[in-house]
Amino acid sequence: MIYVRHYFPGVNLDTISDEEFAMLSEEALWLHEQMLISRMPVPMSLPERTP
Repeated sequence: MIYVRHYFPGVNLDTISDEEFAMLSEEALWLHEQMLISRMPVPMSLPERTP
């Protein structure tokens, strides 16, 4: 419910159906995961050593 309120603040949770809440919950979770992925540092590769 917290993610739904955060990512969809204009939705009135008192008036939506259970199915609509389930869809919004999935979307909110996906959005949150995308936000976390975008904040992850990009791994840097080490330069190749030549003998």
